[in-house]
Amino acid sequence: MTFLIGKNMTGGYGGSNILNSCTIGAEKGEITVVVGPNGAGKSTAMKAMFGMLQLSEGEVLMEGTEISKLKPQERVKKGMSFVPQNNNVFTSMTVEENLWMGGYLMSTTVEAKAATEKIFDKYPRLAE
Repeated sequence: MTFLIGKNMTGGYGGSNILNSCTIGAEKGEITVVVGPNGAGKSTAMKAMFGMLQLSEGEVLMEGTEISKLKPQERVKKGMSFVPQNNNVFTSMTVEENLWMGGYLMSTTVEAKAATEKIFDKYPRLAE
């Protein structure tokens, strides 16, 4: 069983489909790459997998469970993440703010602070 799969995904923007019965899968513990020219639908497919694009057809499954109706934040709780290719995503944030984003799902602020301090202890230059 494929760990994460978007099956027969169809969807797009403003009534125009960019994806037409697109299927993409990724296996657990492996690196998966989607390659294609500009405008081929790579980013649209990733947005569909993450729930940032409403599908008109198809489904997204994680470990065999359909997650198509889950909001992006619910998919994050299941272990998914999405980082757009833009160069300006985290550049305006401090190192500490970036680390806090990585600890988004930690159950307490105390736990997140402890994890941040552990990273600063291991990489003191980051604390500067």
